[in-house]
Amino acid sequence: MKSSEYVNQERREYSLYVLEQRAIPHASDGLRSASRRVLWTAKNGDKIKSATLAGATIPIHPHAAPEGSVNTLASPFTNNIPLLNGIGSFGTILKPTAYGASRYTSVKVSKFCKDVVFRDIEIIPMQDNYDGTLREPKHFLPLIPVALLNPQSGTAVGFASTILPRALPDIIKNQLAILEGKAFTEEPPALEPIDQRSIGWVDTPKGWKATFCGAFERTGATELKITNLPYGTLHERYRVKLDKWEDEGIIQSYKDRSKDKYNIDVKFKRGVLNKLDDQGILEMLDLVKNISENLVVINFDGTTVWPTTYEEFIIKFTEWRAGWYKNRYQRLADLQDIDNQKCRDILLAIKKNVGKTARDVASRAELKELLKALGIVHVDYISDLPVYRFTQEEKTKTEARLKDGERLLAEYKDLLRNPSKRRMIYLNELKEVLANYKRGTYGN
Repeated sequence: MKSSEYVNQERREYSLYVLEQRAIPHASDGLRSASRRVLWTAKNGDKIKSATLAGATIPIHPHAAPEGSVNTLASPFTNNIPLLNGIGSFGTILKPTAYGASRYTSVKVSKFCKDVVFRDIEIIPMQDNYDGTLREPKHFLPLIPVALLNPQSGTAVGFASTILPRALPDIIKNQLAILEGKAFTEEPPALEPIDQRSIGWVDTPKGWKATFCGAFERTGATELKITNLPYGTLHERYRVKLDKWEDEGIIQSYKDRSKDKYNIDVKFKRGVLNKLDDQGILEMLDLVKNISENLVVINFDGTTVWPTTYEEFIIKFTEWRAGWYKNRYQRLADLQDIDNQKCRDILLAIKKNVGKTARDVASRAELKELLKALGIVHVDYISDLPVYRFTQEEKTKTEARLKDGERLLAEYKDLLRNPSKRRMIYLNELKEVLANYKRGTYGN
């Protein structure tokens, strides 16, 4: 191989690695690899030190300890719904990324993550980790397109992704419309922890552009109070602007009393405010911000980049996720079929008086051969049962258990034959998620 060919091949492989593993979220679960590995490590739901969780993730994460991912997943002011519950300092509304040192903070999996992201965790596709010593998820199977729920951005070789946040009810409303065959209604982006919803939502040749506004109250002829900044505007940087405007004479003075919420008093020269309507004041104080969305994700195949739209993404995700319900019920049917056969084996063992025979055989191996000859399917299971299980009372219990098991198996097989019933189950589970959502919080 020529050196130039080798370099090009290595660059291509590295570019693909950055795209798939680090920079752009996956359409399937809305996560990058570091976040997915953190959640997988924390899946038992126990409270754990942030630093401990980051360290425990390293065996499946071939980079530095993902403390940043832990903080991002738990941040209450940069996520509509955090996937981790943070205990300790995880930012404020004024400084949303002012996280405490990871040795002092703790986290645990949120109820939303358990109900929505970890749903059907038994059937998620798995893969070897980077050195082949452990297994990790290729992706989770969340009920909703998580990539649209919380804001994300990333830049990789040749691609960039900027995804604006949407409110959970808005996402689920459109998923329900898709499953019910109703009209799709696009809703504007919204980041609820800071009470920000886009007031404008324009389609441009390069994609959607959202307009966010801050808020203010007129408190006098020459004074007003800023009570909110636009989404994406940092408090500290806005103070720099205020200092500049004061130096330039655009404003006369200001006092920033912000603590748990924005509270900035601004004083103007006499007559300035009288000449401006509310929109003019917003624009003069740079309280209007336009943000363009570039909705780029890794496709459901896990290997290709997918530039998409809000509507297309929700439609394709909902159809993709509905398809996994067949996997769910196939697994349940297989497990129930095994349990039913074990019941039949117990009943056969009782009928053939295996309890008495077990006392007379010389070894377990001899007992297993006898069970095979009787037609027992799960030989190891029956041979491990204590002798007292082979009684008339046990027969009555097992017959009832088998009857219930056969009913369940029939239900699972019916669901496997009927896609519309599976879609109805998906629809009802989405409604349950929506019912747990109250005033910007989930499950509280």
